[in-house]
Amino acid sequence: MSWKKALLLFTVLVPVFNVLTVLALPTVVNHLVLGRIVAQGLSEAAKSDPRPEAQRRKAEVIARGASNVALPAPRADANARTVVRPSPDLLYTACVFDLSQGPLHITAPIQDGYVSVSGFSADSSNFFAVNDRNTPATADGVKRFDLLLTRRETVVAPAGAKVIVSPSTRGLVLFRSLIPEEAALPTLIADYQVMQRCDPL
Repeated sequence: MSWKKALLLFTVLVPVFNVLTVLALPTVVNHLVLGRIVAQGLSEAAKSDPRPEAQRRKAEVIARGASNVALPAPRADANARTVVRPSPDLLYTACVFDLSQGPLHITAPIQDGYVSVSGFSADSSNFFAVNDRNTPATADGVKRFDLLLTRRETVVAPAGAKVIVSPSTRGLVLFRSLIPEEAALPTLIADYQVMQRCDPL
C-alpha cells in the first residue's frame, strides 16, 4: 500500500473510530447496564416477601416492567457490581427511566446525613445531581426531593417540584444514601430507602 493510500485510509478511519468511541460505545454500554438493572429488578420482584409494603412495591415493579419505578438494592458487598464501584457505606436505589410516555415524578424524604439523586442519560453522561445540602427545607422545616424529569421544558409540574429536562428519553436515576453507622441501617432502609419513588406523572 502506498503512503498516500495509507494516509487516506488513516484520515477516514480516525473520525469513524472517534465517533464510535465517543458516541456509540458509551450508549451501547449504558443500554446493557440499564437492561441488567431491569432484569435484576424483575428477579427481585419475583421473590416472595410477606411485608405489605414490599408486596405493593414488587407488584409495581412487575406491572411497569422494572422501568419508571424505584428499585431499592440491598447493601453493597464484594459481589455487587450493578453500580460501578459500589460503596458498602451507601444504600443505592436505581430507577431505569423511559420518558416516551411522559414525565417521571421523583420524590424521597431526606434523612439526616448525606443523600443524593443523580441522573444519567442514554450515553451515561451525568446531567443532574441534587443532594441534601442543596435542597432547601419546606416551610415546616422538612427536606424532601421533589423533581419532575421530562423531555420538554414546557410542562405542568406538581406544586413545588423542580423541573429537570433530560437530554435523552431513556436513562438512569440513582439515589445514594449514606449509612452513618450499622445501628442506623434498618431505620434507613425502612423509613427512607423504601420511600424513594420514581412514578409516571
